[in-house]
Amino acid sequence: MDLPLVLVIMWAGFIFGASSIPGSDLPSIGVSDKLIHLTVYLVFGFLLMWWRGAKAERHMGPSMFQAVMIGSIYGITDELHQGLVSGRTPDPADWVADTFGVFLGALFFLAVAFIFVKRQKAQ
Repeated sequence: MDLPLVLVIMWAGFIFGASSIPGSDLPSIGVSDKLIHLTVYLVFGFLLMWWRGAKAERHMGPSMFQAVMIGSIYGITDELHQGLVSGRTPDPADWVADTFGVFLGALFFLAVAFIFVKRQKAQ
């Protein structure tokens, strides 16, 4: 197993674990839950793009599509899972935040990869 895939699986497990916390046990941190979803899935999108992008090298468009689709579908299953947890409810707006976060994370990966490649060529 390669490192990016291991990190994707671990982060998916983290998301699943966080979604398993009953609503009554969730701490109030004073931040919009949409921002939390966006941030958590931004990391997920970065990791997914690292995993998919590392496989495609120069074919980043299909890799980005795959990363966003995988992350978005996982977001749907995360919302459905929350419907089974006491005090939690599925929210389509959370799924939108999840998907947007994955997209931003994938874009961030592309920006980092572009800078890295540009620096490698300059040396």
